[in-house]
Amino acid sequence: MGKVLDRFASSIGELTHAEKHVLFYVEEHLDTAKNQSLTAMAESNSVSTTTIVRMCRKLGLEGFSEFKFVLKSIDENVGPAENMLDRYSQDMGRTLSSLRVEELEKISGQIERAGRVMIVSVGLTKMVGEYFSKLFMQVNKPTSYVYESHIIDLLPNMVQPNDLIVFISSSGETKTIVGAAEKIRYKNADSLAITNSADSTLAKITRNSISADVQKVQFAGYDLTPRSTLVVLIDLIFECYLKTVMK
Repeated sequence: MGKVLDRFASSIGELTHAEKHVLFYVEEHLDTAKNQSLTAMAESNSVSTTTIVRMCRKLGLEGFSEFKFVLKSIDENVGPAENMLDRYSQDMGRTLSSLRVEELEKISGQIERAGRVMIVSVGLTKMVGEYFSKLFMQVNKPTSYVYESHIIDLLPNMVQPNDLIVFISSSGETKTIVGAAEKIRYKNADSLAITNSADSTLAKITRNSISADVQKVQFAGYDLTPRSTLVVLIDLIFECYLKTVMK
């Protein structure tokens, strides 16, 4: 099998004939598919846009945007000879050197002013969001942790004016989270993005953001970009917050 089929091999059996047809098309026309819109891809395969979105979800993705992200990075392989320890060391070094105490203090102020912190994360960052919420729970900061897509869709109706909504996403392009953040912009609520990409859509549409400086890594079609840097950001934020409220 090719790169795309290898990446989604475990899910191919769940696809319908039409959905498999789209995936095979993407495999054979990867360079074209990387730059196609949802509508253009549907027209190229004589299927509905709904068929493609349904295929993406069966492949374990949030939607078409995440599918495109995977396609665009599928050739960015890390050679087996690369020293992983060096790469992680460089990522962490760049991340820490890019941060400023003032940036952490500003975020701490957001948290302190908030009546409630609502943390939103899905997929591989779900556990990161849960970890962040438990840090706040242990110091009795009112906190909610949201990770189910159907609840995230209802988030704009749940938000109160003094809430702080924290969105956690490695790529900053996860469709469910970006969609919720866009709706939150029109609510009188504060927002914060924690990502591995300062140039991501999510980082740009929230009121404040903090990002790690991490090399995006793909190997055999799998996303190996570390999430550990997100945990480091969270630890730094929480320590700064604790020092602020304990003064």
